[in-house]
Amino acid sequence: MRSLPTVDAAHEPADDVSENVEASRRELLRLHGDSYRPILAILRDQPWKDLVSTRDLLELLEARGIDWSERTLRLYLAEMTDAGLLEREGRRGHRLAAAGLEAARGMTVSRRLGSILYRMEETMCQVSVDLGTGTGLVSINAYVIPISLLLPLVDALDTVFRAGLAVGSRVLFAEPGEDILGRTVPEGHIGLGTMCSLTLAGMLMRKGVPTHPIFGGLLRVEGGQPAHFLEMIRYDATSLSPNEVFIRASLTSVGQAASTGSGAITASFREVPLPALANLRAVAAECDAAGFLGILHIGRPGQDVLNIPVHEGRAGVILATGLNPLACLWERDHRMDSRPMVGPAPYEHLIPLAEFRKRAAALSV
Repeated sequence: MRSLPTVDAAHEPADDVSENVEASRRELLRLHGDSYRPILAILRDQPWKDLVSTRDLLELLEARGIDWSERTLRLYLAEMTDAGLLEREGRRGHRLAAAGLEAARGMTVSRRLGSILYRMEETMCQVSVDLGTGTGLVSINAYVIPISLLLPLVDALDTVFRAGLAVGSRVLFAEPGEDILGRTVPEGHIGLGTMCSLTLAGMLMRKGVPTHPIFGGLLRVEGGQPAHFLEMIRYDATSLSPNEVFIRASLTSVGQAASTGSGAITASFREVPLPALANLRAVAAECDAAGFLGILHIGRPGQDVLNIPVHEGRAGVILATGLNPLACLWERDHRMDSRPMVGPAPYEHLIPLAEFRKRAAALSV
């Protein structure tokens, strides 16, 4: 292993030791930060997984065009663990320590600008659902919720779906000890997955309707219909999920919008080429017939959509997001202990809301 900056803490006060350790860590990052940056970026982008194995890291690095040997990766991981940037649990894998998370934020922010857009496109390409057969992959927003919130959540979900402010009409449900998108649901909690707008975008792409994501927005709904956008964050100018930002900033009123017809929800604004507009309308009709909600508004050729300009040769489309059910819960109670993760799941594993209500009632006894 390479010689690294060290600190002799045997005879130093605790505060001095802490300062010296931090100084040593900064020097290490200055010398070897370029080598560590890809590892920090990957671990930061995996908040859902508690631990990431060396094998998974190698595969994720290879997907980014980085061809390291297993020996090289293990060397870097050992150095970063010794420096307090990572925590290791035997052969199970590594996670970011507090110092590593802080380093990842500082070292990867410029490279992550617009990264949400790239992750959206990657996930969208995995969507393969066929509404006719009820099979294939959909894109899921998954999160963990305390069982104590389960019964109020069922009523909230029912209201949001009935108002057409979610995507589709089914949810992914995991009980304590079961797996959801690679994470084991802890005791006292349930795992919930709602389909996100990437499912709709993937369906459209497979039907010959390419959509270009422009921004995530806070959409004002009046009389149950989209009225105007209140706020927006461009996908290519952020490293965060815009709609999650709106939710955690307590800017939404999805519950109110669902129950009264007026409020603020999260939405995705996209553009489609004019030659694909007829196919878009046909897919929207197919979704309506199948009870697959989510396409809120389709604009006219070349015209503004709710006062949002559209590029020449395109039409605008507004999609609901799968985070609206989460927003409705967040508005009631902020005890959400994890960020939502987006990933693929088989459509046939999702259950109707009526079945979700039965299983929730059984768990809450």
